[in-house]
Amino acid sequence: MNMTKFTILALAALFIGTSVQSCKKSNTTDNPDPEPETEKTFAVGGLVMDPDGTYLFQNSTLSTGEISFLGKGANVTSQEPGFLAFMAKDGYYYSYKSAENTLSKYKYTNQKLETVKVIPFVLAEGYRYNHQWIDNTNLLVYGYQGAYKILNVESMTVTKEGKFDLPTKAGLTGPIVGFAEVKDGKMHVGYWYGDEKYPVAVKPGKTNYATGTAYFAVFDYPAMNNPVYSEDNRSTSPGNDRNGVLKTFRYNDDLYILTSPFEMVAQNWDKPHGIYRIKKGTAVVDPNYFFNLSEKLNGDPVLGGGYAGNGKLLIRRIRMDKALTWGSYGFGNVQEFHVLDMATGTLSKLDLPLAKSQPTAPNILADDGKVYFPVNTKDIDGNFYIYSYDSATGKLERGIKVNDVDGVNGLFRTK
Repeated sequence: MNMTKFTILALAALFIGTSVQSCKKSNTTDNPDPEPETEKTFAVGGLVMDPDGTYLFQNSTLSTGEISFLGKGANVTSQEPGFLAFMAKDGYYYSYKSAENTLSKYKYTNQKLETVKVIPFVLAEGYRYNHQWIDNTNLLVYGYQGAYKILNVESMTVTKEGKFDLPTKAGLTGPIVGFAEVKDGKMHVGYWYGDEKYPVAVKPGKTNYATGTAYFAVFDYPAMNNPVYSEDNRSTSPGNDRNGVLKTFRYNDDLYILTSPFEMVAQNWDKPHGIYRIKKGTAVVDPNYFFNLSEKLNGDPVLGGGYAGNGKLLIRRIRMDKALTWGSYGFGNVQEFHVLDMATGTLSKLDLPLAKSQPTAPNILADDGKVYFPVNTKDIDGNFYIYSYDSATGKLERGIKVNDVDGVNGLFRTK
């Protein structure tokens, strides 16, 4: 895939993520009283329109009650860099703007985001970026072609930067990085390549762009040397290029990686969505493990989810028999939610109606053994709730009701 083709795909996906907005919203108003201190603080990011905008609302719980975006919430239309892709930790929000080459730190006060500090932050090809918290202080931000920076968020200084040592391939676009994660003194990186000349897939009118192989590299960290490379052709595009959307999780201290050969991400119609593994103490993809999710889901794709703990993984399935147009990904009721039991390999559908939302938004949150996620059926029954799945009990519960918003494009635990 040449750079023009990939850029068109990226911009089209960005358009879907930022334009699926329809709701009534009055201007935000000041709240004269500061928010009370709570043991936990969550945030809901809402897409609204009339006037068009994006808003952030903090709340002490996602489990009970209602919230309204009508005249409330911090207006973050100018702050958010796309998909409401904030990076949140310990009561602060961080926002990288590639167009301005800045990274900002914010504090939510009186239903506004107050700027704490802004620093220059230049990241090559950063218009498509991802992040991972190495620990409570150090934040890894990396572009889709492998440039990276590590930021100390207390001092707001860059402590390390560079580019992942990944091989190029003649005639192919990339490497395109799908995930980067520090684990056990190693930097794990997953990537793939694009190929404009790749054969047309078996599905009529569907063209492949990602080649049919998933690639992995493991470096010593923090030295970032001694790379070990491996590859596997049972799927492609390990991870995904959407900031905040689930890419990896840890089970029994092994690293598991979701693949994303989805048309809004890497696009390979011949390869299944599934899960790879890199076992603890090893530096290559496990040749004896691959869980084929598409095989269990009538060939459908999976994008995002949340690992609840206790070997339970919630995944978001896109019903392709319902998603008949490009706009269906944001406007149509095409999403189902399933739970994978890692110990038994069983996949169970949650008892929920088909919902609409943005599959590329960071709107699924794993926290303390639960996974929270939006179920938007406003166009069917007028309801929009945040649900939770409890990994210890297996219970699915309807939580907070979200009013005066058509889309939830962000769920965060900030404290």
